[in-house]
Amino acid sequence: MTRLEMIRLLGDVITELDVLRGSLLPDEPNRHVLDRLRNSLDDRQLELARHQFDENTQEFQQATAELQQINGELQTTIRQMDRLVETITNLQRLVAAVDSIIQNIHPLIV
Repeated sequence: MTRLEMIRLLGDVITELDVLRGSLLPDEPNRHVLDRLRNSLDDRQLELARHQFDENTQEFQQATAELQQINGELQTTIRQMDRLVETITNLQRLVAAVDSIIQNIHPLIV
């Protein structure tokens, strides 16, 4: 996975999250959790867009492989309202994985 693919993946998740959030009432407690997670993903996507990373390092490839695995798990739950708790857990894991990439993968100096 490249940095650009990672940014697109997050954009796709944000779009799906917007659809999910739209199906919940504004005062639904889980809606507020989803709002926070959506904003977190948006912030991380912008952060990733600001930096260039050496995509060829083992560290970057391992981190993006983990991100892809979490996204796969998220995709099995995000469209199922009866699995909202699992979706929230998977979203939290996705945010943590992106945080790890931002904090541990050193950007290229350009």
